Amino acid sequence: MCAGILAASEEKVQLKADVASGAARLDALVLAGLSAAHQKPNADATDEQFVRRVYLDVAGRVPTAHETLTFLADTSSERRAKLIDRLIGSDGYNSQMFNWLADTLRIKDVVGKRGQTYVYQEWLKDQIGRDRSWDDTVFKMLTATGRLGASGPAGYLLRDPGMPLDNLSNTLTVFLGANVACAQCHDHPLAPWTQKDFYQMAAFFGGVETHGVKSKKLVKQVIKKSEEFDEKDKRFLRQLIEVNAAEVKDIPGKSLKFPDDYQYKDAKPGDTVQPNLIRWAPEDATNPAYAVDTSNPETLRRSFAKWLTHSENPRFAAAIANRLWKKAFGIAVSEPVTDLDDLSKSANPGLLNGLAAEMKRAKFSLRDFQRILFNTKAYQRQASITPDLAKGPYLFPGPVLRRMSAEQAWDSVLTLGAGDSLDHYKLHRADNLKQFVIPEKELTVKAAEAAAKRAAANGGANRMNLKANLEMDGGGAPPPQLKGFIIARASELEQPARESHFIRMFGQSDRNVADDSSLEGGVPQVLMQMNGDVQKVIASKESQVMKAAERKKTPDAQIESLYVSFFSRRPTPAQTAAARKALENGLQLSEMTWVLFNTREFLFIQ
Repeated sequence: MCAGILAASEEKVQLKADVASGAARLDALVLAGLSAAHQKPNADATDEQFVRRVYLDVAGRVPTAHETLTFLADTSSERRAKLIDRLIGSDGYNSQMFNWLADTLRIKDVVGKRGQTYVYQEWLKDQIGRDRSWDDTVFKMLTATGRLGASGPAGYLLRDPGMPLDNLSNTLTVFLGANVACAQCHDHPLAPWTQKDFYQMAAFFGGVETHGVKSKKLVKQVIKKSEEFDEKDKRFLRQLIEVNAAEVKDIPGKSLKFPDDYQYKDAKPGDTVQPNLIRWAPEDATNPAYAVDTSNPETLRRSFAKWLTHSENPRFAAAIANRLWKKAFGIAVSEPVTDLDDLSKSANPGLLNGLAAEMKRAKFSLRDFQRILFNTKAYQRQASITPDLAKGPYLFPGPVLRRMSAEQAWDSVLTLGAGDSLDHYKLHRADNLKQFVIPEKELTVKAAEAAAKRAAANGGANRMNLKANLEMDGGGAPPPQLKGFIIARASELEQPARESHFIRMFGQSDRNVADDSSLEGGVPQVLMQMNGDVQKVIASKESQVMKAAERKKTPDAQIESLYVSFFSRRPTPAQTAAARKALENGLQLSEMTWVLFNTREFLFIQ
């Protein structure tokens, strides 16, 4: 027992040392870049700015007033590091990381007519919660087999069923920052990639089938024979069969061929494509990442995944490190994150190489890598206004001032309404889905009808429809509602939200294109803030922010409570005086929440 405690203590001390040294190395590279450009770093952020920023960036929401005041009361020299450690191990971290990855991986609840992706989503959340290494997670997604309703990582390839070329284009762009999309149809006009290069990469997936176990004919047969089901249940039954039909499967003897309209002299239309890995530089030929077998058709996909996720792959570590730097600072070292073909064109090549090195030292733990980023002095400095990159690179004197993401804004609104209790409610739709998976050899009309009847017995149409089954983890209680809104984080709602939802209005992607979320403002957002129903959540007497303010005995204390809740800071004397006068003239506390919610300060991360 004592030995175990001692080992854990030593491990904690070592982690602390690793974080400090890693942060120092990155800070030195940032300062070197600034110095070479005769620029200076920004001043340190105040504790008020830091606590709000780090809650939003790590936990995906604003801190409650209690959380803010607890941090501000801590006078220890390690208070910021301690807060980072606590947040990066929290449910909030898991939630915001899922939101971020869902945007990057284009995760949707339903993909075409291939059924629901809930098992995939739950698997990814589990990977995040367990801090599975990024290389392991990506390897599993690229090599998975199985059906959408049973295999979590298979959901990645089934995101583009029957479209292996489109999936490969996204794979290379997201995981390597390889700008090859144009080469899918023709030689790239602005990069060295040819159409032959693209097809040779796609050949690693030439034997993979993602069309499905059974054809749509089975679905039609089931629906036709299930006369006892009404139209609504027939629709649910169709979804059930589609989930069982969608599968990633390796087909022996299947290979990729050049398209009939292939027009270059380096290959002929209809020829079988031989797999080959792209290279960025001549020295890549001796890189250990390239030591994979490209001759065995049965292991091609694993060979590709081994190469892509190898620690010495010229772009894998840099690509994810560059993306996470942008997540923390608002701008990547190399923009856009989808094009890392020439690392020398980044704002600070030394810093980008340093980030890749730290990712490798962290053994591709996204949690440990971000722990280093948030502990840098660069991250903890005052924010800069968004620069014009056309006038020159941004060298990171501090993070940039940026608007909350749609998910951060939603989760922050709910924090004002329900406090930190929203972290306790999770979505468990995958469990419902798995119970209706039918073994492949038993996937018949009769088996499908039996599964449908089991579904009806277990709750009828709602069970079959697999509606959001939110409950408190471990307790089984449903989440509370305020003014008609379910108190659940963005990660636990529909993916993506319906078009009229607050989250979509504030820029959540439709998940058709990777990294397609937006931080741009617009009229719909203004109207949503000013007149939308979400305001009622905050102004309700049942909201946590209103309860906290009304418990205060004086107007000045009530005003301070609201400011701390919304902005993580106390009001200035002038702001207190103006707010007090407004209250004396008849403004209600609930109306003051409307005023604070509609300020730019609330929506922006300083």
